[in-house]
Amino acid sequence: MLATAVSSLPTGEGWAFEFKWDGVRALLDTGEHGVRLRSRAGNDITGGYPELVTQAAGVGDALLDGEIVAFVDGRPSFERLQQRMHVRGAADVSRLVEAVPVTFVAFDLLRRFGVDLTERPYDERRATLERFVDEHPGWTSSPVFDDGPATLEVARAHGLEGVVAKRVRSPYRPGVRNDDWRKFRFEHRGEFAVVGWEAAPEHPNTLSSLVLAVATDAGLVYAGRVGSGISGRVATHLRDVLTEQAAPAVPDVAPPIRRRVVRWVRPEVVVDVSFNSWTGERVLRQPVFRGIRTDKTVEEARGDG
Repeated sequence: MLATAVSSLPTGEGWAFEFKWDGVRALLDTGEHGVRLRSRAGNDITGGYPELVTQAAGVGDALLDGEIVAFVDGRPSFERLQQRMHVRGAADVSRLVEAVPVTFVAFDLLRRFGVDLTERPYDERRATLERFVDEHPGWTSSPVFDDGPATLEVARAHGLEGVVAKRVRSPYRPGVRNDDWRKFRFEHRGEFAVVGWEAAPEHPNTLSSLVLAVATDAGLVYAGRVGSGISGRVATHLRDVLTEQAAPAVPDVAPPIRRRVVRWVRPEVVVDVSFNSWTGERVLRQPVFRGIRTDKTVEEARGDG
């Protein structure tokens, strides 16, 4: 079941609130064919997480919905989880089980001992999940609250990704995105200097993304690339503006070049970008272009709004 993105959480009675975990959504099935893990896209990812298979062995028939999370200092780290997401070789997986441990954070129970629970309301499924977790030490369930604003403040204070609101009397609808589940993600926003623009080799004159830098006391520092939010007239306008500021040489801030046509420019244009978070290398995650800031100088482009 999928949540609908919203700009604010619902108010009034009849809602439960959970933290939004920055991990990999997965279904954990302990049916008659053994323990299986499937991604949201339906791919079998069992081989990548043997510790979760071991944990699920012997719990009896169940189908749990949840998130595979890697924690760093008590907080979810998607960046750290990426070290495991696509690794399937037995030797490499075995090494990473020790180096990058993961936790399955369960937030729904869809089947238990052969009984389909999806038509039962959310609050009944949650009660069944809590009994399951109580009966099996070592399992983790996502906390649930009845106060949306308070949940939001706790999530913000602890650097979590956001909050999901769920209608307490709603059934579980596999593959359906509707208003019974609503997700609110914290959005960061800031100004960045443009140091280059990129195009695909097959369309070398069509701007597809901007190369960004952030101003620091020591000078400009690479901050990532942004392509989302740039298309059509916006891309053409940016290309025309930046073409007039072509740089004679690759700037010191330049990142490694991908298989893209890259044109470097003098850092004179400042853009407004929203993003999910910073990685450990201080590169933007999920950036979206919002516009050009003609009222800001490069020295003010510090990435913090």
